[in-house]
Amino acid sequence: MKRKEIDLLENSKDYFTSLSKMDIESYKELGFTLQSIIRICQSAILAKEKNVHLYTDLDIYNLLSLMKKLIPDSELEFLDEVYSSRN
Repeated sequence: MKRKEIDLLENSKDYFTSLSKMDIESYKELGFTLQSIIRICQSAILAKEKNVHLYTDLDIYNLLSLMKKLIPDSELEFLDEVYSSRN
């Protein structure tokens, strides 16, 4: 294993911080939650096109705001570091 890869693995705990800030137990659960939010927003948009107003634009906005907070930025940064170290 290259030194850069070893350093990344040793420092990985510094990156994996997103779940500890949320009430979510695993990245799998986070993925399911994000997929659910996307499906709800898609359904709301389709319903609006058919003139069925089950959700308001504010509801969609709030869901998208929540989804934005759920994106694990530090983990994505770590994955970029791992990916770039492969080359």
